[in-house]
Amino acid sequence: MANKKVKVERKPMKIKRTRKITEEQREALRQRMIEMRKKRKPAEYKNVNKRVLALPEDDRYSFKNVKEWIKETKEQISTLNKQARGRNVLPQDRQKASNLVDSKKAYIRYCEHYIKTGDWIGMFSGKHEEQKVVPRCIAMAYHPDGTPKRSVGIFYSDINMVWTKDMDESEYANLENREYIKSETIAVTDKQFTGDM
Repeated sequence: MANKKVKVERKPMKIKRTRKITEEQREALRQRMIEMRKKRKPAEYKNVNKRVLALPEDDRYSFKNVKEWIKETKEQISTLNKQARGRNVLPQDRQKASNLVDSKKAYIRYCEHYIKTGDWIGMFSGKHEEQKVVPRCIAMAYHPDGTPKRSVGIFYSDINMVWTKDMDESEYANLENREYIKSETIAVTDKQFTGDM
């Protein structure tokens, strides 16, 4: 008993014919599409922070720029994934590509977090993460004698500039020689514990 050959008959696909229209009709269709686009409501970005939307388009951290960074980074991820899966790739190169993919995915998460909250949490920004982000101090800390504590590389709004190493060395070189007033309180909880127990 030999198997019979089964023949499947298919209907030929219909070819969609394009309409033959004149230039006047094309122009009328273009005008109609322009009018329809004008009537359409602008997009409402409910998941985007208001501060991000309020930034002008030429600002570094504008919504448009950050979306562009995300798109560029996703393209980089796809090329790195292809590189990691290649046959003629050394294991070290494969591991490097895999690590870079993880780093790029984290960068996309930082960008998406910024779009949702308006707070940039990464150390670098830009299409290729080429710009270092300067952290900003929003709540000052003080030494017991009342002078503000400062860290190098952070923007302080009270002096309206980034604190540098030169400022740290020149103005507060004697930080080690300070004498702080020490109280007898060891810990503060719902009860006061003192050193002489």
